[in-house]
Amino acid sequence: MKAFHILLGTAFITSGGAAAAQSASDAQCIIVSNAYASGSKDANQQKTAEATLYFYLGRVASQTTAAQLKAILDQQAKTLTDDNAGAAMNKCVQAIQSKIQLLQSLAKPPQGAKPAQPAKPAQPQGR
Repeated sequence: MKAFHILLGTAFITSGGAAAAQSASDAQCIIVSNAYASGSKDANQQKTAEATLYFYLGRVASQTTAAQLKAILDQQAKTLTDDNAGAAMNKCVQAIQSKIQLLQSLAKPPQGAKPAQPAKPAQPQGR
């Protein structure tokens, strides 16, 4: 029974670390996408950055407080420079593109498969 409690505690610690790492990368994406959305002169880049910003804002947990969000944004802002901001933005966009491709792959029928035909309505039976 004691081993179970140790394993359970380890699982909580491990999952908390993964969540913190995810939040850090999400915070970076919020920062760089906001910068590109407001600072880009190119309309397509601006639209992509805005979409990226909204995607990552949507990933902020609803129970996150303003103080917690500010703390992680401040922490991650320190890691970003003019030299690495472009690469960070590309990484954020690529993550979204992979999600879009995943959804699109689910919508396509497998290769070689015929598209499903709509069901024919039932014919009334004559008497």
